[in-house]
Amino acid sequence: MNMPRVCTELSEIEYKILRNLEIVEGEDGDKLRNLLRYYLSTAPELESSKYALKRVEKRKEIDESLAEVEASYENTENPVGLWTEDKINKLTADLVEINVLIRTGENQFVPANKFRSLFKMLLHDIATETSEKDEYEAAVEAAIQLLMEFGSGSLGKETIRDGAIFITEVWMFQYANAMKKAREFKRTKKIFFSETEIAESFSSV
Repeated sequence: MNMPRVCTELSEIEYKILRNLEIVEGEDGDKLRNLLRYYLSTAPELESSKYALKRVEKRKEIDESLAEVEASYENTENPVGLWTEDKINKLTADLVEINVLIRTGENQFVPANKFRSLFKMLLHDIATETSEKDEYEAAVEAAIQLLMEFGSGSLGKETIRDGAIFITEVWMFQYANAMKKAREFKRTKKIFFSETEIAESFSSV
């Protein structure tokens, strides 16, 4: 039986990906899946300015996902607590697939180091882009943008929404909480010193 021959023009990046087929383990669909994971894991980290530019370019998609996340919190403070075990298992499998999570044991996962380091960078950038942005909203937006980047277009809107909720609720809100406390302390310290300076100026009159 002759195999069908497919002729198509490849972009430079598509050609680079296909050249790696020989070094990826697996057969048929598994080989392609492992190739995707290999490609995603070796994709270079972008600079802060590049992520900022992409947030502008994908503003509509990010805002739509933010709205969907916000809607999930309308009737509960913990959407994850309402999910079935099957839904969580499917979601974690999808996030492991794109190297967002890594497995550390039986039903135990943590964010991959690359994802965690990029998240902290984006959290800072997004939270400081405007004074109106809450730290927790910034954390959700950072998670959404990174899921879009790590998935390279392979994740549906529902997976991005649920993934952002899951990652922030279980792991990443601790960074938003730490940032919020640090900023509050800085503001309090600034107020304290300004009041002290005012008192000293009055006493010298």
